[in-house]
Amino acid sequence: MLESNAMRRILRQGLATPVSRIELVRELCRGKDVLDLGCVQHDAEQSQHPEWLHQAVVDVAASVIGVDYSAQQVDKLRRRGYALIAADVTKPLPIEQTFDVIVIGNLIEHLSDFEGLFLNIAKHLRRGGRVAISTSNPFYREQYFYAAFRNDILVNPEHTCWIDPVTLDQLARRFAFVTEQVHWIKERWRLSQVILHGKNGAFDMFSGRWVFEREPSRLESMLAPLLERAFLACAPQSYAERMLRRHGREQTRRLLYQRLKRALFDAFWLPYRLLLVTSRINRYELYVSVLRKRD
Repeated sequence: MLESNAMRRILRQGLATPVSRIELVRELCRGKDVLDLGCVQHDAEQSQHPEWLHQAVVDVAASVIGVDYSAQQVDKLRRRGYALIAADVTKPLPIEQTFDVIVIGNLIEHLSDFEGLFLNIAKHLRRGGRVAISTSNPFYREQYFYAAFRNDILVNPEHTCWIDPVTLDQLARRFAFVTEQVHWIKERWRLSQVILHGKNGAFDMFSGRWVFEREPSRLESMLAPLLERAFLACAPQSYAERMLRRHGREQTRRLLYQRLKRALFDAFWLPYRLLLVTSRINRYELYVSVLRKRD
């Protein structure tokens, strides 16, 4: 009962002040020796993304070692100057160092062996150190309503489980760790971004991009050129040019049509959502639990 009451207080404190995941991890890692587990985040091209978590750690830490399962992606990033090791985080790691902070960013939901992970944490965390684990919130409102509207489940195909902050705390306690803080993350996806996932266009969970598998409908073929003209006339020139270079003209037209449909869905969904019974815990896609060794 005392443990449950303590977790309730921690959850309420985190809900009062949601934070940026990048900024939170930067503050935890600033000037520290850091071990970043699962650092690649699918492929080496993530290193070009401004929200790549490993780069945020590298920018502020005194030293960083990254670990990831994909030897091919690790090799690419090592050639770019990053200090990475290819290894399975659920098995003994080929390093002896200990660290002030261990970062585990959106990795735990991919695993099937939690014991191996926590044994590595226990071995490589210094006395007084902290572990930052980020993962998806299974109670996120938009996730539930995707299933409700579409009678389907949209999830990264590599995920093996959902873990909420309370069950993560229980798991951690079995390996002599306790939850010190829970931070709810401001960044999140919106239902309109994925509600159109289906036969005509598939949303790629890895890249965050749309893949169009059918030819445009007659309505889309009529509206897309008009949307393109409006976009080129109203959007900042640098942004429009960047989008055209990245996607090409035909793909840009299709994406603009997708945005129109998203806007129409939001016009329905946003007011409707206000009528639903939801709490603050349903508002956030991600959370970060900060653990320490139990005294």
